[in-house]
This record gives sequence, structure tokens and C-alpha cells, in this order.
Amino acid sequence: MVPVLVYAFTTTGVGAEHGVAMALGTSMAAIVFSAAQSAYGHYRRGSTCTEMIRRATPWVVVGVAFGSAVASKAPPVPLLTFVACFQLFAAALMMTDVSKLAALQVVARHNLSLNAFSLAFGGIAALAGIGGGTLFTPYFRAAGMEPKLAIGTSAVIGLPVSLAGALSYAWEGRNIPLGHWMLGYINVPAFIALVAGTLLTVRLGVAVAHWLPARGLAGSFSLFLVLNGTHMLYSTLN
Repeated sequence: MVPVLVYAFTTTGVGAEHGVAMALGTSMAAIVFSAAQSAYGHYRRGSTCTEMIRRATPWVVVGVAFGSAVASKAPPVPLLTFVACFQLFAAALMMTDVSKLAALQVVARHNLSLNAFSLAFGGIAALAGIGGGTLFTPYFRAAGMEPKLAIGTSAVIGLPVSLAGALSYAWEGRNIPLGHWMLGYINVPAFIALVAGTLLTVRLGVAVAHWLPARGLAGSFSLFLVLNGTHMLYSTLN
């Protein structure tokens, strides 16, 4: 969503100094609805670890608040470069099982590691405009959690991540004159369009996800992230 929103905002006259923060804030606000649906579905099926969620949430909220503050004040070029590079990093995460790395397993199973990783993942999520599942899932798997439980727990944590991100971006942009239909850095018409689009296409997405083999689905989405990230990086640096 973030690259599309950046393009939409900048081509309609929003200055680059605020357009990226608007894209991130609007993306985080839209994620709240999909994250809530996903969290509820996983919780109903019992595929969540409430202890991990309880421990991670305060730290991830602090990380999101910090990341949002940094993003709202950062120059557009470094921020867009970070978003583009993160998409390439996310593609690599999808194609490689980093949870099997011995060094990560040792660190992830340390008692205090969840606090530190939650703080860092919250900050990265706010800077990249994501829910954080891409980061939390391999961490939980490295910590010894079985795959379905790791995915479900990560999905539930995505709700406080996106909610904290939406509130933080709304707060950071509260005194900036960005025009009508704005809640801080959240563009309300774009937010409504994204939520409506999600409601219309989520069933199709689920059907495609079940129809494609897991490896093919991961490969297709990784290719999309690589192309998207590469184009965004090229456009930013040229």
C-alpha cells in the first residue's frame, strides 16, 4: 500500500516532505481493520499464545510510537529508501527460513529477547507501514513456537501495532496544515478506499491463497516485493 499511496499523494500535489508520512499513517490506519479480522480468526481457532502477546504488546507500542515520530520528521529520500529496502528484505525473509539459524534461535530463546525484539519490530513496522507479522513470525518460530501458533500470535500482535501506528501518525500530524479530510497524517478518503477495497477483495485473496501451492504463493509475492522495492528505490535515488 505504501508505494501506491506515495505515488497517489505526490501526483495530486502533496509535498514530498509530508507525502511519505501520509502514506505510512494511512497504511497503518487501514491495516487496523484487516488485522482485527485476522486476530479474531486466529484467536477463535486457538492458534495464539496469549502470554507472548501480553509480554510483547507494551514494548511494541513504544517502538511504534518512536518509529512514527522518527518517520514524521525524517527527510523523504532516506525514508523512501528505507521503505524500498525493507520490501527487498521482506522478500528475502519469505524465501528463506531464517528461523533455522542457530544464532537466532539462541538469541530468541533468551528471556529478555522478546522485549528488545518487540521494541525494534514496532519501530520498523511504523517506518515501513506494515503490521509486523513478517518480522514476528520467524522470530517466534526461532524461539521454538510451532508454525501455526507463530503465525496466529504474530497476527494478533499486528492489531496493537497498527492501532498504535494509526494513533501515533494522527498525533504527529495534528498541527500540520495538510488540507481537508485529514486526521493528522491519515488521509480519510484514501483510508476509506483501502478499507473498502479490502472488504471487496479479501475473499478472492483467500481463495487464491488456498488454490496456489504454498511455495508458489510465497515466490509470487516475493517477486512482487522485489519488483516493487526495486522500482521504488530507483525512483527515489534518480
